[in-house]
Amino acid sequence: VCVSDISELPEFCRREQPLIAILCIPKAAVADICELLIDNGIKAFWNFSHYDINLYYENVVVENVHLGDSLMALSYNLNELLN
Repeated sequence: VCVSDISELPEFCRREQPLIAILCIPKAAVADICELLIDNGIKAFWNFSHYDINLYYENVVVENVHLGDSLMALSYNLNELLN
């Protein structure tokens, strides 16, 4: 895997034609990045940020992941196993 500058994103998208992006970025950065990604062909997001993408972009598929909820469920299930 190669890490590239964001300025190379349009060329990467033209060449590779990805449909899904994984967002693990601060909430403050999501709006600008989403717009750039959608403009370059992204149709779906696996969203780990706390930003409601569907509120602003209706024509994309979004799966929101809330790590705090998952950690709480994991901890609960571990506690049940140990008791």
